[in-house]
Amino acid sequence: MDSKRIVTLIGSGQAKIGTVFIHKGPGSKCSECEYSKVCVHNIEPGHVYEIVGVRDKVLFCKQYETEMRVVEVVNAKVPSSLPSKQAIAGAIIVFQMPQCGNEECERYELCFPLGLRDGDRCEVVEVTETFQCPLGISRKKVFLQLAPAS
Repeated sequence: MDSKRIVTLIGSGQAKIGTVFIHKGPGSKCSECEYSKVCVHNIEPGHVYEIVGVRDKVLFCKQYETEMRVVEVVNAKVPSSLPSKQAIAGAIIVFQMPQCGNEECERYELCFPLGLRDGDRCEVVEVTETFQCPLGISRKKVFLQLAPAS
């Protein structure tokens, strides 16, 4: 699936193709800024993005006194895990966190990935390995990407 490119702003130091980041949401001073609509309001807080294009345009953020670069981002591929029967490359799924509280599990971060929330509509982009969950469930490591609404 080709992800839709979104134009946004990022600090000049982070403006490199391939940089992946989680959008933390607007800062306390952003509502006063003329660029806030493109800078923080056209991407979703808590989601993961990858920079796929860096434009020549540089803007100065008066609120935080820093240079910002115009970049193009897409929804990043997020490593996760799914029950084996859902882990089919190309499938569109509704992401659900498993019913587990074992934070000591070596696969915990795959089952509870940063950047995905219950109910997110995702494409299974890649399936890489099978493993047995300590709860006795066969799971697969996958890479998920947010999918556009149908």
